[in-house]
Amino acid sequence: GTDWKGVQFVGSLMCVAMNDLEYVRRTVSLIPDEVQMETVLEAVEAAAGPAVERDQWRTAVTSLLDQAVQQLEADITMIITRLGVKMCTPLKKSMFHLAWSPDSLPTCDAISPLLEYLDTHLLALNAALLPRNFERVLSTVWDVCLLQLGHQMDGSAADKLPGFYDRLYEALDILVDFFHAEGKGLTLECLKSENYRAVEQRLQYHKTDTEPLINFYYLERLFKQLSTEVTEYGVLSVRAYFHHDSLCVEVLNARDVIPLDPNGFSDPFVIVELLPKSVFPHCNEQETKVQKKTLNPLFDECFEFPVTLEQCKAEGAMICFTVMDHDVLTANDFAGEAFLSLSNIPGVSSTASADNFHGLKHIELPLMQQKDKNHPILKTLETRTWDKLAQDFVKKQKLRMATS
Repeated sequence: GTDWKGVQFVGSLMCVAMNDLEYVRRTVSLIPDEVQMETVLEAVEAAAGPAVERDQWRTAVTSLLDQAVQQLEADITMIITRLGVKMCTPLKKSMFHLAWSPDSLPTCDAISPLLEYLDTHLLALNAALLPRNFERVLSTVWDVCLLQLGHQMDGSAADKLPGFYDRLYEALDILVDFFHAEGKGLTLECLKSENYRAVEQRLQYHKTDTEPLINFYYLERLFKQLSTEVTEYGVLSVRAYFHHDSLCVEVLNARDVIPLDPNGFSDPFVIVELLPKSVFPHCNEQETKVQKKTLNPLFDECFEFPVTLEQCKAEGAMICFTVMDHDVLTANDFAGEAFLSLSNIPGVSSTASADNFHGLKHIELPLMQQKDKNHPILKTLETRTWDKLAQDFVKKQKLRMATS
């Protein structure tokens, strides 16, 4: 059996060591005030002579104290990390019980073993540790809980019960309240950390149906487009406007397209697609002619899509431009993509006129490639092994991943 006395003894030694280190850290931090260091340094500087030597004195002393404090904090962190590791296995078991309890068991009951474990151990640690150390431990245990909760989402979604993600989402809120302890625990700012946001986001994605999740992915790509200034994959020049129930899209040219053929060139063509599919169900994608052996293709082609103004004004309505390299014997290669929101184009936006299409200023869109191979939306959709729409979308997006 487990030697609980031994475990408690090791735990108490850790607490003693942490407290001793914290006492030393406090003492070192107080040295400047205790010895009136500023007065001493000023006296030394006055007697030191040249300004260079004076700066060296001050830098040397402050640097020495800073390094000492940093080392003490690092030592405390190392012990807390070991404590967190010790708690990982029991927390994992409790989190598993929470996640995989039958749907008939309310979340507040399913989470009870986890809260009881936390309550018992955190109360003991609170009694044994200085307040600053307990706060550090609490923060680490919170991170371990987030990690273990996140692990429950791993694997195929097909194995999960219908209310699986709803339960975890509810449990996350309960855990926030537990660790916040009505203001006596961690601050909400500390609790809602980057790790928390990542777990919450994953849960939200898992709770979302496939089609709106795909739409959200494209919205993210559109926002990325708006903030992209680098042109490592080239630039696509286009024009677009809406007039009399018709969306006109002109693909003008591209420059600095990446070379994808052995000859150092590409054979580029552009696919024009309206998104989301749910808004434009009857609009098939269209494509330009292939331009041979060039990195600066001139397309100068215009495409019309029969759509309504309401469709163009729909949330997330956009044009997706995909630049491909045409290959005869093998599959076409992806060169880059760009997105253009329909909300601001002439004829849709109330501030832009569409009277003279060819007089409109062209828009330059930096081409992009998805660099996040572990994008949370794609990872979420990938778990939906039974869902053809999800699997097809993930497969398509994987072909668009940046190779470097």
